[in-house]
Amino acid sequence: MRTLGGWDFEFLYAPDTEAPEEMHIWIPAIKALTCAENANHTMHNIQTIRGARTRDARNFARYLDETLVRWGQDVDVHYGPHTWPVWGNETVVAFLESQRDMYKFIHDQALRLANHGLTPLEAAEVVELPDAIGKKWFNRYYHGGLHHNIRAVFHKELGFWDGDPATILPLLPQDHARRHVALIGRDRILQEGRGAIDAGDYRWAVQVLHHLVFADPKDAEAKDLQADAYEQLGYQQEVPQYRAIFLTAAMELRGGVQSKSGVHTDNLDTILAMPVELLFDFAAVHLDGEKAADVDLSINLTFTDPGSGPWTMWVRSGVLNARPGHADQARLHVTGPKPVLAALLLDPAKAADIIAKHSLAIDGDVSIFATLAKVSDTFDPYFNIATP
Repeated sequence: MRTLGGWDFEFLYAPDTEAPEEMHIWIPAIKALTCAENANHTMHNIQTIRGARTRDARNFARYLDETLVRWGQDVDVHYGPHTWPVWGNETVVAFLESQRDMYKFIHDQALRLANHGLTPLEAAEVVELPDAIGKKWFNRYYHGGLHHNIRAVFHKELGFWDGDPATILPLLPQDHARRHVALIGRDRILQEGRGAIDAGDYRWAVQVLHHLVFADPKDAEAKDLQADAYEQLGYQQEVPQYRAIFLTAAMELRGGVQSKSGVHTDNLDTILAMPVELLFDFAAVHLDGEKAADVDLSINLTFTDPGSGPWTMWVRSGVLNARPGHADQARLHVTGPKPVLAALLLDPAKAADIIAKHSLAIDGDVSIFATLAKVSDTFDPYFNIATP
């Protein structure tokens, strides 16, 4: 318990749920409760389509139930960070119980079917929420989706492989597509795709035409036809992420990858908010391991920001490592504030300009940054998805 602004606050730590670090908060003075992102007016994602660590559906249920045990008899209102309040004890309890049961059902039924030998996709095709859960409007698919959440439980508990020996070492999609088209023939596949669209069988149309598009990404007729199928498939979706994925695929097939807008998570504010340790991890992801296989370099960095202190970073065997403290064998010592040292790590090709502009304290072989630049990678976030 903590007292803030004259009110007592009680906290329930709920890790590995919607976020790796999550918390439910109870304010007894006004009988108000929030379960953060673990209770919403929608089914949440056990695996986010945008990409993130797979969440634990069992923990969603576990901590919602613990919340009910602690405060269920007293709560008068549940307030959510992304949804509107739920008023009245009976209504709040029914809401939390139903959300709890939804996530528990997803978790338990996925693992039950896994023990019957079903693959993630097979399980996702047959699991349906019982009416007592699924017909509650706040359990519908306005954000997450049942189909991919079932598969996410498999991924979380059993790993990426579906157990089919044919999928453990598959051909690359482009290679498989060329062989598929060579075996069946372009005209026959195109005919089958058109027939599937005419019959409203858009999932099949997307899959069969996928081979033509990946076998020959310049095949405009195949791309336009698959775009039609994606578009119709998108219009049918209740899950907004599915709809966005399918409609974006149609747009890419018709007009190529669009790079005029989009969200960049590697912006300056995000990078500067990283702890120093995470900053080195971020830099390590930019290291081209193949190019850096024979590189051997080390740098001592002293961050002048409060609480940051000295670090040493080295590249060896194609890997970038770092740890607190300085190393005696380092060939270069650099001192400066975190924003400037971050710029050096992430854009070493501009090291000379950065050092001169900020008058950094340097001792040692500055050419190390030129070596680092040669083995550092850059990323273009606008890459193909629907086409190879």
